[in-house]
Amino acid sequence: MEKVKLAIIGTGLRGAYTYAPLIEKYKDKCEIVAFVENKKGRRDLFLEKYPVDEDMVFDNLNDFIAHDKLADAVIISHYDLLHYDTAQVALVKGYDVLVETPVANSLDGLVHLKEYSEKNKDRLFMVAYNNRYSSFYKKLKQITDSKELGDLINISYNVDIGYQNFIHNYVRGNWRITSDTATIMLTNSCQDIDMMVSLSGGNCEKVSCFSDLRVFNWDNFNTKMSQNCFRCGEEESCPFSAKKIYLQEDKFINNSVHIKPTKENLEAILKEGPYGKCVFYCDNDVADNLTSIFKFDNKVTANFNINAFTKESDKKIRLFFKEGEVEASLKDKQIKIKKFLNTEEEIIKLETEDIDEKLFVDFIDRVATKNYDSCISSVKEVIQSHVATFAAEFANVSETVVDVKSFFDDAVEMTKQIEKLMF
Repeated sequence: MEKVKLAIIGTGLRGAYTYAPLIEKYKDKCEIVAFVENKKGRRDLFLEKYPVDEDMVFDNLNDFIAHDKLADAVIISHYDLLHYDTAQVALVKGYDVLVETPVANSLDGLVHLKEYSEKNKDRLFMVAYNNRYSSFYKKLKQITDSKELGDLINISYNVDIGYQNFIHNYVRGNWRITSDTATIMLTNSCQDIDMMVSLSGGNCEKVSCFSDLRVFNWDNFNTKMSQNCFRCGEEESCPFSAKKIYLQEDKFINNSVHIKPTKENLEAILKEGPYGKCVFYCDNDVADNLTSIFKFDNKVTANFNINAFTKESDKKIRLFFKEGEVEASLKDKQIKIKKFLNTEEEIIKLETEDIDEKLFVDFIDRVATKNYDSCISSVKEVIQSHVATFAAEFANVSETVVDVKSFFDDAVEMTKQIEKLMF
């Protein structure tokens, strides 16, 4: 069987440090034949690590799309704002597509997702929902579906982002301004909403949501502080200092601060760039805490929380049944089952696994065999959870309880009217 030829669109953290190494690991099955990257430093570094012909290196998407078809499939891992449009043109060009989340960050894009999925049935249109490949979530789904604890009553789903990750991404980083990317429920948690919807076993009917930017704002800046952590009088006592986050340990996120993250390079760029700014003096607008309530058509209810103020990153899930409860921690790879009639709890320990690798191998095998059926991460499979996520954000900004079906029906009608006027 011939190798699957791949083009990577965007060689940031996901493109260069997740997918490219996986392509190298499975080089007997696939190969990189082209890539698109608009930043010269990233482009040169990627080319150094993963050589391709110079005429297959593109500094902009338009030139790549205008070219004759160059690969069997594309992996879209660039800016969130461009995911939907890039996937659309790639499908039209004849590529199979794996796109990072979120698939769409606008209502009109969401409205058309099903349409493009049905139009391109002869193409693989897959979203990087790696959680769907996780033994952790598969086990939780197995428990809920088995009814061994009776009917599911309620879900408590807590996304602990971790204060350092939140600051890196949503205060100083590329996702700090909602209008430049998308809401935090989409950029950080659309997969979590997807898992919650799946675990519920129903369709989301209503949602309410509230959030606030409580801490990381100008109200908490004082005259003893500086706009940059290297010149701040309170740096030593500040847990949010850029010096503490980026210079004390060699971390994966350092690769997004500098393409060659030596201590000297990091110090130089932190003194002048956005990652060295005081967390109370940035131009961020993303909520640092969010809580929402979902009601499903099978009478299951759920509360979903996003929190920046945790020491570590984790997904903590509690499932409440008629005859027992389940506690689960993704970080600990542990699930506790507590049946009301049993005096002892059952503890399930799960092995560490690379869910990105599982997703990637599924993608490559499907491209190679042209098997587009029953894909657990196809875009058409995740539309419902995307709709619920958009509805939750509308509930947030409108401070109302939103009927999800009416919300989406209105979005469809509004999109039709706007497009009728435009085209």
